[in-house]
Amino acid sequence: MGWKASVIIVHKPMQVNDEQLLKELGFDRLVKIKDELFGAVINIYNHRVYIGNYKDNLLICVPAIPMQIIESDETEAEKVLTKLFPDSEICSIVLHSTVNLWGYAIIKSGERIRVRAGSAEDGPFIDSGEPLEEEKKILSKSVIDEAGQRTYVFEEIDNEVMTEDQVGESLVFAICSRYFGEELDYADALLFETTLRGYSYGRVIDAAKLIVEGKAWWKFW
Repeated sequence: MGWKASVIIVHKPMQVNDEQLLKELGFDRLVKIKDELFGAVINIYNHRVYIGNYKDNLLICVPAIPMQIIESDETEAEKVLTKLFPDSEICSIVLHSTVNLWGYAIIKSGERIRVRAGSAEDGPFIDSGEPLEEEKKILSKSVIDEAGQRTYVFEEIDNEVMTEDQVGESLVFAICSRYFGEELDYADALLFETTLRGYSYGRVIDAAKLIVEGKAWWKFW
């Protein structure tokens, strides 16, 4: 199965009205549309956004913005989210299996504690912060060669050697277990039973320039 995902997770958020939050993030001309299962909208396209709750998490499925947050610590979206949820942990995840794009950014108490991302074409292009517990099992299977490249060896699959972009999807799944209690690809209740509230929108004010010019959005999608 190929995965595409563009999601913001807010862990243990303060209660907030959907439309108020989306307007704070810059979405204008919001119109309520049909609700959808999380698994159907985990990756969506422009002019639709879905928002809902699972366990202790607020989920926002939205194009472009998660990748922007991963690439830069100066986005308006990050500023708004850390202002509205100062005591929450905020995680942005992206996946695009066609080009082995993967990434995650985790913000805690306003600080970016872990950011990693890579792709088949560019290799790992962001790696900051200390490894989190959820990553360590996978990272323990890796070695860094003389050129500084990390490769992984999995004994359970005939000692197959994999590059970081081939393992990135598994790292994102593992990070999701931090919030969902299980890895994303095993979270059936989330994927197939959790309904998110849908909205269409006209544009993202202030972030519109980033939406159009975001390098990773145009490069990988």
